[in-house]
Amino acid sequence: MAADNLRILHCLRDGGLIAEVAAGFGAFGFEAAHTIALANPDVSYDKSVLRANNLTVARDFPVFWGSAGPGKLIAIGNALASYDLVVTYGWDAINVAMAHKVFGQHLKLPPLVHHEQGSVGFLGKEKGFKRKLLRRIALSSAHSLVTGAPAIGDFAQRHWSVAAPRIAHIQPGIDLKRFRPSAKPDALPGLVKRSAEHWIGAHLSVDMAASASKLVQSLQDLPRDWHLVLTTDQTSTEDIRRLAEGLEVSHRVHVLDRLADEAKAMALFDIYVELAGPFEAAPRTLQAMAAATPVIRHGKANLTTALDDLIEDKTARRALAASNRQQALAQFDKAVSARSLGSLYQAAIAG
Repeated sequence: MAADNLRILHCLRDGGLIAEVAAGFGAFGFEAAHTIALANPDVSYDKSVLRANNLTVARDFPVFWGSAGPGKLIAIGNALASYDLVVTYGWDAINVAMAHKVFGQHLKLPPLVHHEQGSVGFLGKEKGFKRKLLRRIALSSAHSLVTGAPAIGDFAQRHWSVAAPRIAHIQPGIDLKRFRPSAKPDALPGLVKRSAEHWIGAHLSVDMAASASKLVQSLQDLPRDWHLVLTTDQTSTEDIRRLAEGLEVSHRVHVLDRLADEAKAMALFDIYVELAGPFEAAPRTLQAMAAATPVIRHGKANLTTALDDLIEDKTARRALAASNRQQALAQFDKAVSARSLGSLYQAAIAG
């Protein structure tokens, strides 16, 4: 089949993921018609993303969320047959992968590539025997498993029986040209950085409340011109606020519901602390690196000591910032990630 006639089906949880998935279509290195199937089509999303990327939503695609018996699986299998490649994303699309496994040979289904970028509470969700077994069966016929987290690749080998050669480590990638090593003092909504201040940035998620508390506690031992700026997505911050008040550092702890435009604000941080666990995607860490910000990784044995070392050594901060920026430019560019995915997809289609 000619490359410009290729049809690729993407099976997602809901429309909120469409923009992220579509971001690299134009840099794949080949033309294709992309169709989106949603496990939860009732969740609202920005329809302009479809128009901007020339995408189609499969309105009559079988429901693939929830439990799946033989009838549902064969309906899904039949719906896959008209495509040249099927791409599934996360646990929400595992029934599509299962249908592909069960009926792939009988229905002569196209190859399947599965993406697994991780999430908050990944280990807790994946530890059950039944879920591991379903993963093992469903992914056994997948051409590849794509992940940006090495820990997920290791987990897939141990618990889902995905052989190492079938695991592709590809970062989601970011638009590097938007990130610069400088930012305006008022780039964050409702907050202005004074010239004498230094900022430690971090993103607070549900599972990382304990680590965020350690960050707040560490302020007691850090110079008074160092402040903590936490961003959060729908995570309660009352405990953090109470802790800061109790330690009398509330004037140095700033909690924001959003970071606004990350590209304009990330460079405000003098140090960025990655609170995301090894099984979570951490796009803000990549953004901090692209903005030439020193990053302290989650899992440091002594967070306060790690902060002290960087705060006291300005030369080390500058060296780490430059190294982070160089690594981001070399490895995390959105176009590079898209080309890697495009090559993988073409290899899967070619068989």
